[in-house]
Amino acid sequence: MPNDQHTNLARTIVTLYRNHWRLFWRIMMPVAIIAIMLEIAMFFYLRTGLEKEIKDRGVPYVEAVTAHVSTSSGIYPIFKFKREVDDTGSSSSMSWQFYLIPTFQSTDGKGRTWKWELDFLGLNYSLPITFLLLTFCPLSLAVARIPAVSQISNTTEDLSTPTAREVWRDTGRKALMVFAALFIFILLIDVVANLYGLVLALVPSLGRMLPFQLTSFLIRVSGVFHIYFLVTMSLYNPCLILENNSLIGVFRRSHALVCGARVRFFGIYLLTGWIASILTSVLLGVTLLVFSLFVSDLAQVRDALSPLKFLSLFIGGDVEVVLPELLSVRATVAIFIVKGLITTFFVPIWAILTTLLYLERVRVKPNALKEAV
Repeated sequence: MPNDQHTNLARTIVTLYRNHWRLFWRIMMPVAIIAIMLEIAMFFYLRTGLEKEIKDRGVPYVEAVTAHVSTSSGIYPIFKFKREVDDTGSSSSMSWQFYLIPTFQSTDGKGRTWKWELDFLGLNYSLPITFLLLTFCPLSLAVARIPAVSQISNTTEDLSTPTAREVWRDTGRKALMVFAALFIFILLIDVVANLYGLVLALVPSLGRMLPFQLTSFLIRVSGVFHIYFLVTMSLYNPCLILENNSLIGVFRRSHALVCGARVRFFGIYLLTGWIASILTSVLLGVTLLVFSLFVSDLAQVRDALSPLKFLSLFIGGDVEVVLPELLSVRATVAIFIVKGLITTFFVPIWAILTTLLYLERVRVKPNALKEAV
């Protein structure tokens, strides 16, 4: 796989996924089932909490709890504002942002939002998705042990295609490091990189004291660091599971391998993540349209997904709707299951991609912190 041929990289990913999808899904399914069940439980827990807050505190201008449905993020509970607030306080609006991530958003007075966003993250770091990230290490191990890939890595071992049980058994030997490394990874990209936003959340008065231009600049700088850490530490999973590194050495190794190729890595991640986001929106949009034929409360989604807006999903569009009422438990669970399966589908793609990039960079930098301590 030549370094300068992205087409070969994409072809290799597709071929590996197509030929070994059963292995990848067997590896992921136990964690995916837990993740989907957690996401469902969190929805109903949050909904109960919001309803209790309305009942106990009497939140002003709020009459009930309803659901927010999106073709990118699925469904989550929100407050339903009183009719008089909707009639007098809601209006159509549009906003445009170019830095750091280009975004265009349009909202009407009926709680329907259409937006376009160039987003390369692909996977949101919610608690359930965080559990799916735990499968990156066993998936990377499985990819590296597939005979065709083991030839790329120039291994001297005669390896046959592993089983899911073998992969999880070998991953279990590093279970503590897998959990600890994931915690550090999330800490780096979500806390350290967004430190200024965290400070503003803890000390709201600080945002009022500083000039708006300075606050806006610092938030943008935080976004740059977020992307920097995400790209720089993106190879920590194969570095952890395929090498004998310490916990800190894993991230030093990833930094060393990515060094000199960050722009290329960012371009690959941007394209892959955006395609994943587009396909997620399209698949969820189709699902919501089909469900709307059988669930009357989703009729507003069908109205929002006009032919033109539905076609916009193929170029990064996203349609969001505030439902008039909560959906039935059956319909809510069905949406979560579909969203969970869609997300699970893309996880092996990221694992295959980072493993192949790792093997490529190891050949380029064979002595870069090979045994970090």
